[in-house]
Amino acid sequence: MVERRELPIGGRLNAFFDTLGKAWAIFVRDARLEVAYPASFWLQWLNILVSVTLSFFLARLFGSSAKFGFHGAASYFFFLTVNLAFVRFQQTALMSFARGIRDAQTAGTLEVLLATPTRLPIIVLSAGLWAFGFTALQTVVYLAVAVLFGLDLQHANIAAAAVFLFLTVTSLSTLGVMAAAAVMTFKQVGPLDFMMSGATNLFGGVYFPLSILPAPLQAVGWTLPITHALSGLRGALHGASLAQLAPEAMWLSVATILLLPVSLVIFTRAVRRAKIDGTLGQY
Repeated sequence: MVERRELPIGGRLNAFFDTLGKAWAIFVRDARLEVAYPASFWLQWLNILVSVTLSFFLARLFGSSAKFGFHGAASYFFFLTVNLAFVRFQQTALMSFARGIRDAQTAGTLEVLLATPTRLPIIVLSAGLWAFGFTALQTVVYLAVAVLFGLDLQHANIAAAAVFLFLTVTSLSTLGVMAAAAVMTFKQVGPLDFMMSGATNLFGGVYFPLSILPAPLQAVGWTLPITHALSGLRGALHGASLAQLAPEAMWLSVATILLLPVSLVIFTRAVRRAKIDGTLGQY
């Protein structure tokens, strides 16, 4: 039986800071790539203004309703802008990890990256650091612009919103890691992004409350992480406490605990298969 030897405290600290350094290096690389294309960078900010403006005028067609709030009436403008602000995290989760792998494949650096003494979970999860950070900044700006248009966030529970934001990122990241495994195997994401966006818009309660759908379609929506994430975030910004939002928080927590290890195993096996097939550097 092989005896397992643990690193001393100093060794564990060195390993921890070494991991942070690698994650920071990937973060800086992705940030530089983002700002290297100024037209695309600034158009994303313009898109926020356009989106909020469209939501404002669209919301004037509807009155306030309890369906749009949490234990109380809310405007459709509140419902729609909060959803559109935070649904960006699903797009980021689905594409950031996969795009990181895809870009490394096309640049010819994937084999070199995987040859370094860096654990696979660190490589794939670090690929989303900049994307999620940038999306969080965009979300803050989105809500700030919406406030100028009349969005009422005076009763927002910031602590509960922060908890749900964390759970949103962790639960949706599992889907992103699986998408990265698909890129590793098939070299393309394919229609995954389109399918998930369509399912989210229809069943995730982005443009209308899930409660207006037939019961079978509500059941489909219940299986999507984004449904519970948006419900919890709307409730938190409406002023609900974390205790009131416990069912949604529990759903996202369980989904993360169950799916994150599974997604990392799937990605690891995809890398191992690509190495065996000799397709690691192909694209």
